[in-house]
Amino acid sequence: MTESDLNRIMMRTRLFSGFRPEECALLRRISKASLRSYAAGELLAGEGSLIDFFAIVTEGRLLCEKNSYGGHVELIQHYAAGDPVCLDIASTVTKRCPFRILCPDNAELLTFRYDMLMRNCAPHGALYEKLSVNMIRFLANENIKKLYKIDVLYKRSLRERILVFLRNMEARTGESAFRIYMSREQFAQYLGVNRSSLSHELSRMQKEGLFRFKKDCFELAKPPRKEEPETPAP
Repeated sequence: MTESDLNRIMMRTRLFSGFRPEECALLRRISKASLRSYAAGELLAGEGSLIDFFAIVTEGRLLCEKNSYGGHVELIQHYAAGDPVCLDIASTVTKRCPFRILCPDNAELLTFRYDMLMRNCAPHGALYEKLSVNMIRFLANENIKKLYKIDVLYKRSLRERILVFLRNMEARTGESAFRIYMSREQFAQYLGVNRSSLSHELSRMQKEGLFRFKKDCFELAKPPRKEEPETPAP
């Protein structure tokens, strides 16, 4: 992958939005950024591990998981190409990962040393300020995403959880048809239920006309239009 390719990848992310190619190259240099490939099943971070870096997913995807007390796997979050990973953990005081992050398939990451980046970027005043603003916005957005999940898990019934999740996706994408980028098993883990219960409820809801779905693609039904009362003729 060329320097120009890496610049384009960085500038397309929310974290480095508004940066010029030469600024992206400088940030990689002062943070000792490196491009690394990961095999399917390989861990990026284990539970309790020290995280002194963050990364941009350039190819593939990552899953953030945690085992519940019942031994079930809970899906916390998933990351696709262009998403920053571990920035929230590296920004904390302890820098300890509270879950595990792994590659379900082959993946490639552009990794930055967090402390080195912030320390060596500080003398470049305008660049440091722009990076800090982008980081704050990104971390604030991640916090809102977690609040969305809390809103989903707060619902008692599985049907409510599904509808709230899908309506949130509709609001975020601005479209009634979208992909959730999760397998059925991962979707069940995200909602905190077993796969068979989720599949059964999805089929029931589709038959009732609430939405249509195929694999991870959903299309929500439009709410019925309210008929306007007829205006009596003068």
